[in-house]
Amino acid sequence: MSLVDTSVGVQTALLRGFAATDWRARHFLTVRQDRLVWLIVIAIAIVIALGLATAWFVYCQAQGGWPALDMPSFSAGGTWKLYCAK
Repeated sequence: MSLVDTSVGVQTALLRGFAATDWRARHFLTVRQDRLVWLIVIAIAIVIALGLATAWFVYCQAQGGWPALDMPSFSAGGTWKLYCAK
């Protein structure tokens, strides 16, 4: 193997390594475009949840009570209860 063949082989290997590294860097540093969509969807879901909680609170206040939430015991099971306690 001559010096030129060795040099060409080393240069080819380096270029392949650089190309692979460049692809990995572009792959991991690329900003995904759907992150903004998920951020907006999560924000809308939070606003809806807070709106429902506020409506429940206002309804219970109009009935003369407070919102109440009962969780069933883990051993017996059952259903969650949302109601207005007086």
